[in-house]
Amino acid sequence: MTNYLSIYYQNARGLRTKTNMFLRNVMLNDYDIITITESWLLDGIGDAEIVDDRYLVWRRDRDYAATGQSLGGGVFIAVKREFRANSSASMLSSAEDLWVTISLKYFKLHICVLYLCSQNLGSNFSTQLINFTSQLTSILASHSEDKFLVLGDFNMSSITWLVTDDGLMAKDLVGTQVTDFIDLINFHNLRQFNSVQNNFGRILDLVFAHEATEVVACPDPFVPEDPYHKALLVSYPIESHKSLPNKPRKLFTYSRADYTQIRKSISDVNWIESFSNVSAELALDFFYNVIYDIREKFVPIRSTLRDKYPAWYSPALIKILKEKFKYIKKFKTYGNLSDYLSLKTLRGRIKDVERQCYNKYIEKIEESINVNPKSFWTYIKNNKSASTFPSTMTYKDTSSDSGQVISELFASFFYSTFNETSTSNVHNQFADFQPCCHISQVEILTSDVEKQLRSLDLNKSAGPDTLPAMFIVPCAAELSIPVSLIFKKILSEGTMPVNWKRAFISPIHKKGSKHKIDNYRPISKLCLLAKVLERLVYTQLYSCIKSSFSPMQHGFLKGRSTVSNLALFNDFVTEKMDGGSQVDVIYTDYSKAFDRIDHSLLLKKLSRIGVTGALLSWFQSYVTGRSQAVVLNGFTSSWINIPSGVPQGSLLGPLLFIIFINDINDCFRNSEYLMFADDMKIFKAINNSIDEELLQEDLDRLSVYCLNNKLDINVDKCFHISFTRKRNKHMSTYMLQNQSLTSVSEIRDLGVVHDSKLLFDSHIDSIITKASKALGFLIRSSRPFKCMKTVKILYCAYVRSHLEYASQIWNPQYDIYIDRLERIQKRFIRYLGFKFKLIDSSYECKCIKLHLLPLKLRRDISDIIYLIKIFRGYVDCPDLLGKLGLRVPWRRTRNRPLLSIPQCNSNYRQNSFLVRASNTFNQMCNSNSVDLFSGSLCSIRKHITTNFIT
Repeated sequence: MTNYLSIYYQNARGLRTKTNMFLRNVMLNDYDIITITESWLLDGIGDAEIVDDRYLVWRRDRDYAATGQSLGGGVFIAVKREFRANSSASMLSSAEDLWVTISLKYFKLHICVLYLCSQNLGSNFSTQLINFTSQLTSILASHSEDKFLVLGDFNMSSITWLVTDDGLMAKDLVGTQVTDFIDLINFHNLRQFNSVQNNFGRILDLVFAHEATEVVACPDPFVPEDPYHKALLVSYPIESHKSLPNKPRKLFTYSRADYTQIRKSISDVNWIESFSNVSAELALDFFYNVIYDIREKFVPIRSTLRDKYPAWYSPALIKILKEKFKYIKKFKTYGNLSDYLSLKTLRGRIKDVERQCYNKYIEKIEESINVNPKSFWTYIKNNKSASTFPSTMTYKDTSSDSGQVISELFASFFYSTFNETSTSNVHNQFADFQPCCHISQVEILTSDVEKQLRSLDLNKSAGPDTLPAMFIVPCAAELSIPVSLIFKKILSEGTMPVNWKRAFISPIHKKGSKHKIDNYRPISKLCLLAKVLERLVYTQLYSCIKSSFSPMQHGFLKGRSTVSNLALFNDFVTEKMDGGSQVDVIYTDYSKAFDRIDHSLLLKKLSRIGVTGALLSWFQSYVTGRSQAVVLNGFTSSWINIPSGVPQGSLLGPLLFIIFINDINDCFRNSEYLMFADDMKIFKAINNSIDEELLQEDLDRLSVYCLNNKLDINVDKCFHISFTRKRNKHMSTYMLQNQSLTSVSEIRDLGVVHDSKLLFDSHIDSIITKASKALGFLIRSSRPFKCMKTVKILYCAYVRSHLEYASQIWNPQYDIYIDRLERIQKRFIRYLGFKFKLIDSSYECKCIKLHLLPLKLRRDISDIIYLIKIFRGYVDCPDLLGKLGLRVPWRRTRNRPLLSIPQCNSNYRQNSFLVRASNTFNQMCNSNSVDLFSGSLCSIRKHITTNFIT
């Protein structure tokens, strides 16, 4: 289980007259560590006057003689004697800080308590912060393998701390020094965890840590609290490194299989005769029996039991290690000098061999990025986070250290998200509806089946049938015959075999403690052959019904995306705000929407759109009677029937969901709405109370719709936000299912943080925080790499991706934000220059040499390319296309901007995507050299890039 260090922290505002009270309260408690800022202690006050003999004390009292002061300052740390703790004067900065290092079982923990104030040591706040930031940079770099806990009174009153899933995020940074400090914290993956506000609603005392740390207000402070500083209780986790063991089992080594013999054996079977006069279920059973027999003959088997040694350890190194342990045992037993000398020789050899093995392993990993990318990214992923399960896990009130019991607990937790499907007749709302198409069967061609089998991703693991893509793809031609025959039988009979309605569920950690089962989400693994059948059905069904989907739905549809959804929304909001209106938006949240779809209602809606005959029967069999089992570390839970929902991890599941929810547009007669799968926002321009009532009417209809369709709205996670820059806005209150909606000033919409004034400063702060953490990880993990290309690939994948997602929506127009974003890439380029000894030059020259365009230019190019995609129809959004205009001049001119720009009354409207992108296109793309409707997108990118280089 997880253990914790209990840490007491307080800004004491002087202990000189409170030593007796402080000491008595220390004795009444049993904290592992006590940290104090503003102790105001003097040399004449001994350690025994403030803590008892359970603790070792380190102090840094203010030098009042040097500063000419009589009060203020001073920090100290008291650590229980049972911990191995020490302090180093070399870690101190010129600010008022104190460092203590505790050697724990699995790692070293460096604890720093800091007091920043304009009166510290006679220097100003900015100087102290610069000095502390510089010293912290050095300490973090020289102890990169250790853990850190930095806490104290930072006096950064301007910062607003926003609660996120990953600690608190800093907003409203004032001053270069504060920004540099926060960037450093993010760069080294430290997170701030104190959300306890003082009596004035601010947070001055901060707690930074690498691990998820619990911080709460202390209910019983040692001395009376100052109104600006709450006493805190900090629980720092000391997680056991013991992992849940793997269950031994046998696995097939497909990479060493004899595929020549396998293909011949499959071809020798008369599949047509074998499948004649039998059902699809029996045909599938016969198919698997034959394939499993062939696999047993021609695919080698290995054990899952692996050595405890790292991946780069060679057999020779392991042999020397075993020899060393043998001599250690002999020397401890007999004490012979010859055994000691042999041991000493072996230690030297082990270091040399290990270094050679590691270098060879890293070289192989780096080379694999071209020939075997999976190997490279697996190495990086393992460096980023461990994928193991703790040895003990808890669900509700049950804890277990048994792999089998834990898998059953996971199965119970994942089953709790489903609803029991009613088979009774729900009101027939589709009786008089004319279907948009008629499709009763799906055509299966052997050539199509072979094509789909060949296109399977070789990295895809097996589902419940245990046949991975690595086995299927080499035998695609031979397998296509029996598989296509089975597909035809399945569709003609209108049934889905039981074996293909099973799913393996793998738990994936989301957030919080890894010991709690409800902090995980399920990932579903289906049989790959069943997914091939789904692909064939999906292709033909989608082509028939794609015209029936609401233009407001942007999820899981070709040519639509989160960007098209947000671009439409932001254009509406900025246009209305530019005209002086307020826009009220309601964001809805469904509880496990995909898992709680009612099967009987889904089948009625499939019939409504025109799915009939054997295909409708097949869909009925496909969605009902499904089951799942949780697998982890070789343990498998019992199979549990799934009573509701669409299949997770499938191709048809998302399509079925958007078919199910496609008729929701009947609810919105007065307002607009947009959807991305189950994420929905309802919005309307509000100018008076009548507009509010009309929006409320739509929400009432939505409540009725969800009740009729058995969709559970989680009202506690539904929010209302008003977009306006007016001083006196309409204070609206909206209801959903008879509950008032929470009003917020910021909300995350499809990965982009929207604030009520559409400044996007919070979003930029958020992505800079993520990118800084990712860059820190990149620099730490890329140290052994010798190829610049490898490091650049890592940067593009882990860092730049954060800085460019949906940039069309939030692309900033002010230099303060542009420069902050660019600093991330500048820091990376400086790292490249240092690592690979590049000649120093300007940032733009380095960008050209390294083939890394400035981020601002890349955002402009993204704007232009997305604009061209809208014009060419690559983005399936007629509403966006209808808002663009071509300029037709009334007379011939030399300078003829191609796109017309609407009149804008405000900067935020001018910076909305369609207006900004049209302006950028007119400025950067000469109509004689860039054709809006023809030519490759790559050539357009090259044209813009060439202009930058020249």
